Amino acid sequence: MTTPGPVRDVHFSGGPLVMLFRIWALGVGLALATVQVALAAGAGAILQVTADGTSSVRPSWSPDGTHIAFQTSEQNAYHVYTMAADGSDRQLVTQGGNDDRHPTWSPDGSALAVDTGTELKREIATIDLKSGTRTVVTNIGGFASFPTWSPDGSRLSFFMYQNGALDLWTVNKDGTRALQMTQTLASENKSQCTFACHGAAWSPDGARLAYADGDQKNVYTMRSDDGTDQQKASVDDPTGRSHFPEYLADGRLAYVTEHINPGQSWTDIWALTPGANQPPTALLQDIQVQGPFEISPDGQKLLFASPRNGNFDIYVATMDQAGQDALKTLSAQTDLSPALVNAGHPAGLSTTGQPTAGTVTSSSPAGGNAAAAPVAAGVPQNASSGENGMLPAGLSPYIVALAALAVVWAVVEGVMIARRRTRKRGSR
Repeated sequence: MTTPGPVRDVHFSGGPLVMLFRIWALGVGLALATVQVALAAGAGAILQVTADGTSSVRPSWSPDGTHIAFQTSEQNAYHVYTMAADGSDRQLVTQGGNDDRHPTWSPDGSALAVDTGTELKREIATIDLKSGTRTVVTNIGGFASFPTWSPDGSRLSFFMYQNGALDLWTVNKDGTRALQMTQTLASENKSQCTFACHGAAWSPDGARLAYADGDQKNVYTMRSDDGTDQQKASVDDPTGRSHFPEYLADGRLAYVTEHINPGQSWTDIWALTPGANQPPTALLQDIQVQGPFEISPDGQKLLFASPRNGNFDIYVATMDQAGQDALKTLSAQTDLSPALVNAGHPAGLSTTGQPTAGTVTSSSPAGGNAAAAPVAAGVPQNASSGENGMLPAGLSPYIVALAALAVVWAVVEGVMIARRRTRKRGSR
């Protein structure tokens, strides 16, 4: 008589179907974890630092990179604010009936230059940030816009539209020695854009000015004292428009090339050394954001305004790989600045504290309006969580999927263990 050997528990391993499930679950879990890690690594790559429900545009870095000046639409006019680079410490600079636009910092950070006026006539003015003193610099009687400071703070460049033509000018900050640097840079007779799009850029030594031509297709430089020695700096690109020049701290000239074609558009940012006869270096390529941009003084962050979340707001993106990848996505997830939330500035409130048009409000007993609840820090503003109630705010759907997969795995393994124990008891 043969003694029976030990019973093989072929069912504990689950057979081919359970093994296939395990392989599938491991693969799905790995994929979900990879996506979550990538999202976590990119968190904060693009930070939204205004959330007013208005139009906040034309941001400008302070010389030390710690603050930002910008303009916001309020009561049928633009007013200028400053704030810390993370969106905190917001300070009103201009108000009332003044329509002030295109703020730019003085080299020592003590003042801003703006263009101010109406839709028909504008002049250049400076504003002392400590005292609030406003000084009108120009009195030319045309449409002056986009001031920029010379590196030593003694002069300002600006664009002037008069009699159907646009030209670049410079002037001492006290209003003396106003000089026209170009002769009909852009003309209505040539069907060119005669409204400036961006300020001219001063070289670090103050010797040259960089600007875009009348067709906004090429970037040129010229002497800043008399406008002579005009030289083309940008590289020809038949598929794009090169403009928005900006000198970097290392002396290189950066500019933006925008490609807008039917069904496809993208933006490149280049840097080159004028006159070096070397090809430009790509700072960013194939990004899905249009200029103008400002690069931080340390070259690590990109400042821009965009309607990517519905209204024109201001964003700060890192220029590392995470930031570059995020900028290549048309509607990349962006984080609302934690400092903005912690300061009690909820999305949907204007900088004056009043609910904006389109903001959902509820009536208060006093007859006022209750502001929309602050958005949780770190929650992507275009994510569905917190908007439709499907997921708690801040909870990633990939984490939820991983948790659900773990539960299913545990249930399957639990069933297998229970079946094994049952068969062992039955074999005794």
